[in-house]
Amino acid sequence: MSFKEVPVGTSAARGIYDCDEAHRTPRKADYERLFACGMVVLDTNVLLNLYRSNERTRQDTLAVLTKLRDRLWVPHQVLTEFWRNREQKSVRHHHSAKAKETSAALDKARRSAQDAVERWLKDVRLKEDEDVTRQIREGLDVLAQSMDLLREVIDGQAQRDALAGTAETHTDPVLSELEPLLRGRIGEPLSEDEYDKAVQEAVKRADDEIPPGYEDFRNKPPEQAAGDYLLWVQLLKEAAQRDCDVLLVTGDVKRDWWQPRDMDIQARPRAELVAELREQAGAHLYMLTPAELLTWAEQLLEGLHVDRDSVSDLEQLRDADSDDDAQAASWTRESLFKFLYQLASRSPSRVKVIKAAAENGGFVDRATVYKLAGYAEDRQLKGFTRPISTVERELKETGVLSGEEPFLLRTVYGSATEPSWASGFRIPDEVVPMVIDLFAPSRDSGDSTEGELDAEEAAVGL
Repeated sequence: MSFKEVPVGTSAARGIYDCDEAHRTPRKADYERLFACGMVVLDTNVLLNLYRSNERTRQDTLAVLTKLRDRLWVPHQVLTEFWRNREQKSVRHHHSAKAKETSAALDKARRSAQDAVERWLKDVRLKEDEDVTRQIREGLDVLAQSMDLLREVIDGQAQRDALAGTAETHTDPVLSELEPLLRGRIGEPLSEDEYDKAVQEAVKRADDEIPPGYEDFRNKPPEQAAGDYLLWVQLLKEAAQRDCDVLLVTGDVKRDWWQPRDMDIQARPRAELVAELREQAGAHLYMLTPAELLTWAEQLLEGLHVDRDSVSDLEQLRDADSDDDAQAASWTRESLFKFLYQLASRSPSRVKVIKAAAENGGFVDRATVYKLAGYAEDRQLKGFTRPISTVERELKETGVLSGEEPFLLRTVYGSATEPSWASGFRIPDEVVPMVIDLFAPSRDSGDSTEGELDAEEAAVGL
């Protein structure tokens, strides 16, 4: 039998694209179809960028979303994350926060330059009345004046870009635009049982680095780290009901969503995500960044003009977020001490659990947690890490933590008797020696010294 005579449906009838790892580059016609009859899903960062953008970019983004309003859909998880993050200084006061960061960097540079010059003057032992000393002083004055001028320019631009009225929801211009645009286009939340199962599944997938969202488990508590997977679960359910292809618009460029760009090959969705959506909903997955959405929308949507600078603005926001992800902070002895001291004042049992985990190489089992916390055997450990999240948030607000440190007490699910219950907790490997050191007695006196923790004091709230 010749090849042409092979029946369709047999293995010999497979084509080159019939493979889970295969990728077909999207064409203009694909985006035309998606804009006309697909489901356009917005991630949280698309909405939050409306606060972080300047006025031109904000209006261009809203114009595109308005043109696509009949196709838009927002997972309920996105709405949850939007309201949780909206009031952060880095979002609602993005421009003033960035101006302060830059001004602080300029001040540091000026002090560094002045200190370097002063050291040089001392090292070469120049007298105050020498001509070169006078020139140095004049140069430092010019430097200070230039720095002050730069600060004025930066602060002035920040004030012009600032979005007025966001303190009250009824005067917030972003909310005023989003409310009519997204009404009726928000998904339903998961039931409590579905939510708990999804969080547990997210933890398991993260251990095996199954996308999406596994990278967030490095520096977020489980319920927050599971956010990307919760979004994905809701997207899968909605796509199955609608029976249409999906365009996910996200500024999250981490590798647990995207197959990275490679030379001249554009970034594309992870093959695992494409396969999972096809298997569960019979649909194809496409992904664009907010900047790419604006670019394609101008080409394909009639009567729409998008300023090229708006595209550049969104690309810069994406790159800045990518840099922030790459520069995740680590715990220091000082930040860990302050964290444990604060935690002990409100929840000493958590401090004892963290200490026990450190003494056991980083993991503390369920039985030990119950013993240290004094819990009844039939009690679940759901919510046990909530005080950790609270202290983390408070110390982030005061600048003690960057918010990028690995989460201090991660839940490990799957006990011997009940798979949905926690089997114990794990602390990051990097903090194990620091925790042990903080609780260690002084070598000189055998007592706890200033700047160190005592186990018994921690147990009663220091």
